[in-house]
Amino acid sequence: MPVRATTAKPAARKHPRGAGSRTAAHPRSTAPNRTRRPDSSAKDTNRGGPSDTTPGLVLRSVEAAIEWLRTHIRQLLETARDRGAMLTEKIKQKIQEWIETLVDEVAHGGVGMQAGLEGVRAALTGKNPVWAAIKGLVTGLSTKAKIALILLLGLGLLLGPVLLVVLLLALLVMAIVAAVRAAAAD
Repeated sequence: MPVRATTAKPAARKHPRGAGSRTAAHPRSTAPNRTRRPDSSAKDTNRGGPSDTTPGLVLRSVEAAIEWLRTHIRQLLETARDRGAMLTEKIKQKIQEWIETLVDEVAHGGVGMQAGLEGVRAALTGKNPVWAAIKGLVTGLSTKAKIALILLLGLGLLLGPVLLVVLLLALLVMAIVAAVRAAAAD
């Protein structure tokens, strides 16, 4: 009878649970030649590992936030300055038109002469010559010039507080920028 070759699997080794440590079953894990991998929790400040959650990382985050804030504040200030310049130019042109209308009326309409005469008359009677000259000027103006004068005075009264608010906002922004710079310097 011929002999048959069989391929049988070797029987698996059975280890009882809790019967010793597993390191004894694996001889290469205890080999003296084995090099150990560096511990990932060890401090390594040169590589920027997990130990960077210390003040160094926080400081870099704060510096990045300050730089972002500076950039955006500069952009806002530039935009506000550009828009303010455009608005200022439009207001300036409108005021110049109103003043030109007023000056034309005074120069060509004889209103200046009438205002001067009213001022002299008030001074001779013991009244305020400035107020009388202003009243004489206004009464001699045309309707269009009176409207321009009223708009000019109204604009002056309205822009006074607005200019004050703009000045206060500019001072506030300068104080914030100074505080941010002082914090960044420390």
